[in-house]
Amino acid sequence: MYEGLIIKESLKNESILEKLDIIKTEVWDVDNASEDQPKQWHVSYFQVEENKIDDIAEQISKSLQNGKWYVNFSGNVEYTVVVFPDKVFKYKKGDMEQRAIAVEYGRNIQIPESQLDWPE
Repeated sequence: MYEGLIIKESLKNESILEKLDIIKTEVWDVDNASEDQPKQWHVSYFQVEENKIDDIAEQISKSLQNGKWYVNFSGNVEYTVVVFPDKVFKYKKGDMEQRAIAVEYGRNIQIPESQLDWPE
């Protein structure tokens, strides 16, 4: 089972939330938001079955606003999945070379360095 979190403010299409098994929702006051991100985020923790991860990742990728947002999935699974607007990275946990490629992509779309800290 993959686990992740999604920020409501990152979505251009919130209907993706209906396709996720949401476990809990929190409101965060954010100190490291970029200039064009709100200072308060509505965060939903969710789970995705392994056999649905590729499809859900693609749908989330299309649902994210362009700009400085991403969603990551991990958990007790073999792969880490990182989803940016219109781009999905899936790499074996511990593969630091592939992780670095995903981090660099995040830098290129100007995600703040302090936000590029997803867990494996």
